[in-house]
Amino acid sequence: MRITPLRGLGVAWMKCPACRLKCRPTAVAPEGKCPRCGEARMLKLSFGNRAADASRD
Repeated sequence: MRITPLRGLGVAWMKCPACRLKCRPTAVAPEGKCPRCGEARMLKLSFGNRAADASRD
């Protein structure tokens, strides 16, 4: 069984621009639509990657 992280580096979330629902990529409908309102375009959010990339330079 794989446990997906909820916080930290590399955690991806999807956000609907219409209803502003935030969910994990596994919760998105099979066609890539929002599970709440059916919007076809979901935005991918990721948290924490910029700080890790800046410290490498």
